[in-house]
Amino acid sequence: MQKFIPFKKERDLGDILTVTFNFVRDNYKVLFKALVKYAGPAFLLQLFALGYYTYVSGGLGSDIFTQLSSSNNFGFSFVLSMLFMFIASILYQAFMYGTIQHSIKSYIKNNGIINIDEVGQGMSEDWLSFLGLGFAISFMIFVGAIFCFFPAIYLAVPLSLVYSIKTFDRLSFSETISHSFKLVKDNWWVTFLTLVVMTIVVYIINMVFQIPTIIYTLVKTLSSVSEGSLTDPSFTFDWVYLSLNILGNAISNIVYSILAVTVCFIYFNLNEKQNHTGAYEAIDNLGKDH
Repeated sequence: MQKFIPFKKERDLGDILTVTFNFVRDNYKVLFKALVKYAGPAFLLQLFALGYYTYVSGGLGSDIFTQLSSSNNFGFSFVLSMLFMFIASILYQAFMYGTIQHSIKSYIKNNGIINIDEVGQGMSEDWLSFLGLGFAISFMIFVGAIFCFFPAIYLAVPLSLVYSIKTFDRLSFSETISHSFKLVKDNWWVTFLTLVVMTIVVYIINMVFQIPTIIYTLVKTLSSVSEGSLTDPSFTFDWVYLSLNILGNAISNIVYSILAVTVCFIYFNLNEKQNHTGAYEAIDNLGKDH
């Protein structure tokens, strides 16, 4: 029987990374099932958006969306594809993070067992809030990036916690966002470093699944150079590239959910530093045992 991993506990960077992979290792089957069930539609929409973006930017055949809008302007269809992909990415992030957070909530409630029905109930109650938070934090980070790169990074660190805060603290929309800054206030750097390290780890894992696309692109590029067709983008970005790119990104999006687990451990670590919730519960349980 797998060992229960307590979330309501203070941890340093190394411990957070370790328990993240331990939790994923012990629960990857039920987590994957939950993601398919509750984030699956958003996942497929994102893949379709990625395919459409690659289709347009690579010049693969005629643009069906542009035909429907009675416009043959490449610039319009390119911007449309980017906007579509951006919105689809926010949708998937919201549903993916929400599913992971509610899976962990069920795990804590049931002492190590994730109840899929409880996850579904939580998502049915919170999906609109998750969606609103997803668009809100994306807008805030985008505005921060307009002024300078560093404000965007500063905002991204506390805002990464909003899905966990909404799930476990049950705060309102505005309270959720403001509370994220309060949690990170005295621990911004350690939170930032934890997110950076975990992002790098996830990126390295994702790169493994991008190797087929990289090899194919390299071979096609060398071939196009030898044949003198390098100026034709459709020669390199063909349907094989499109398929490999979508498949690689599909796997990457699933692997990316590991980061959502890390964020939850970060949330509980910061919450424990400020409120000592887990310590108080442990004392109460100790008293009940006696």
